[in-house]
Amino acid sequence: MPEFGFATPSAAAAVADLPWAPLLVPKEAIEREVDRLLDEAPVTGLRDATGLRAASVVHPRAIDGIPSLTPVTEVTIHVLKPGERTPPRRGNHALLETTVSGEGTVHMGTAFRVERHDVWTVPPMQVYSHHNTGRTPWVWLCYSNAPLLRRSGGYWAETLPAGTLAVPRKPAVSVTGELGARYNRLNAPTHRLATAADLRGYEYLTDIEPVANPPRHWAWKDMAPYLPIHAGCNNDPAKRNIWLLYNPATERRQGTTPVHFATYGGAAPGTPPYAGARGHVHISASINYHIRGYGHSIVGGERIDWKAGDLLFSAPGWVEHAHYHGAEGWTVLTVQDHPLHIAMGSLLWQENPGDPILSLGNEDGQKGYVSPRQTGA
Repeated sequence: MPEFGFATPSAAAAVADLPWAPLLVPKEAIEREVDRLLDEAPVTGLRDATGLRAASVVHPRAIDGIPSLTPVTEVTIHVLKPGERTPPRRGNHALLETTVSGEGTVHMGTAFRVERHDVWTVPPMQVYSHHNTGRTPWVWLCYSNAPLLRRSGGYWAETLPAGTLAVPRKPAVSVTGELGARYNRLNAPTHRLATAADLRGYEYLTDIEPVANPPRHWAWKDMAPYLPIHAGCNNDPAKRNIWLLYNPATERRQGTTPVHFATYGGAAPGTPPYAGARGHVHISASINYHIRGYGHSIVGGERIDWKAGDLLFSAPGWVEHAHYHGAEGWTVLTVQDHPLHIAMGSLLWQENPGDPILSLGNEDGQKGYVSPRQTGA
């Protein structure tokens, strides 16, 4: 049994200013890793990596042996040759994926075809597999909350026999017959106390009302007409600089998965870049994958130049950041662990230095933010 110790409680200790640093993963490095994965045999014999051509991007601060780009998020590069498919898998992680090049078919009970820049989700405990049904290598990125689960001791995953489409759900003994009728959330006791606080029976903890969370697919061809991609797009009122890929299962958390949101955004060619000298800050960590254009970001006072194809850990939690695109404009897929913080009640946001710090989801939110609708902002 390990020994215990005592320490100054968090409430009494100074807040340590030790954020994970921003990190740029250049397009060229991603392409080299893709070539390496294509040259090697798929990983076999590992419980969590059977039959995969995949590699995760590891931040230098991930020194605990858990591969991750941010403390919460793992970003994995996946590759399949034409005709290859991954074995069926499932886990209690929530996945958000996007195609970098090529095309393929995702199997999750039903099957759907995905192309370049498409985004889709793999819900927790959903059986899934990938099949390259194209003629060129299929490369996609996967964003996962596995690091958070592994660091908390709560990660679970398994590889299933080939051809498995779903795992049958076996009802627990306690939800059938007389016991099931007597002990469930619909007839569990609740007591309202004099202080307006409630007591609830244990059934509320074990018989939780499910929220439907089927796989979601956002096709690039359907999204592109709403994005300012071409010169002159700023005059089209149907286009916006930022769009959330919203999954109704996340409800008020405004997510694409229960943990992450994804947004597509950018600016048309010829749009003046952001003119401000300062950026904004938020607790959620942000990752940008640039699919068009070039420019630079100022993150914590550090200038980072980027171009199409680069992956950038662009905003560590509570680090000031601003983005400045070049003359070609830009298009970017941004992934943040924003819904996770809304669920925890911990999402702090400060749009401009000197503005009040807002606790989003706990109080009235940001109003009058014109950047998504304003040329050059």
